[in-house]
Amino acid sequence: MEKTLLIVNPVSGKGRVRSILMDLIAALCSGGNRLGVCVTEKRGDAADFTEKYGPQVDRVVCTGGDGTLNEVISGLMRLDLDLRPAISYIPLGTTNDMATSLSIPKDPKNAITHLDPNLSEQRPLDVGQLGSDYFGYVAAFGAFTDVPFTTPQAAKNTWGYLAYLTEALGQLTEITAHHARVWYDDGYFEGDLLFGFVTNSLTVAGGLVKFDESNVRLDDGLFEVLLIRKPRNLAELNNTLSNILKRNFSTENVTLLHTSRIGFEFDAPVQWTRDGEDGGIYRTVDVINHPRAVKITVRGSI
Repeated sequence: MEKTLLIVNPVSGKGRVRSILMDLIAALCSGGNRLGVCVTEKRGDAADFTEKYGPQVDRVVCTGGDGTLNEVISGLMRLDLDLRPAISYIPLGTTNDMATSLSIPKDPKNAITHLDPNLSEQRPLDVGQLGSDYFGYVAAFGAFTDVPFTTPQAAKNTWGYLAYLTEALGQLTEITAHHARVWYDDGYFEGDLLFGFVTNSLTVAGGLVKFDESNVRLDDGLFEVLLIRKPRNLAELNNTLSNILKRNFSTENVTLLHTSRIGFEFDAPVQWTRDGEDGGIYRTVDVINHPRAVKITVRGSI
């Protein structure tokens, strides 16, 4: 008999959880398994529920977007390693980059089939740490990276991904670069950066940035770090963005690193995001990889 904690974000993805909730509960209670349900009301609830009840269950199932999953991971990281239950994820958000990397179906009814242990398996997953906080797939700074958390929730619910694009277009006249000194496993980097991603993912920014699957593992203790230098003119900016979309990460303005930790020192405080949510403001910050820190339900190899 398995004990499960179900964490429900009722507003994520236009409240789609209501249409699948009974199917989800039925799947989790099959065979006499025991189930506890917690519904989030505000930011931080999912992390608190996970920390409080996690040691009492075999797995935590969360419904919502990448931000909800981030909170569950953060709650688990407050626990000792041997007290962390496995995670299962039913994606209901707007971008769901983590679901893409983990090959979890975006259709929630199909994702419920991942809960059947005969059709899935638990795999280890690295967890990143930005300052004192944790992230599952990306910590980012610079142009457009704050769009997911500055876009109003009502707009997300109404317009979905279009709301993100509208918010990004509104920032076009305000793009600035950040001078940074960067330390990582194999060296040092300095320059004026337009934006940067520290990732443990195959895809970020709603799929606009994709990495070669043959070069990325989600449990190898290494980040993929994408640093974009400030272009000299609009033509160079267009060329840089084109190279990113084509996965050409070895150009004058695009640098891709593989490292277990990385430190940034900026000339002025810089806003960061974690898994699409507010990640805090830092002038100096270390980003650390915690290898194989949690287990998550997937189908096939990651």
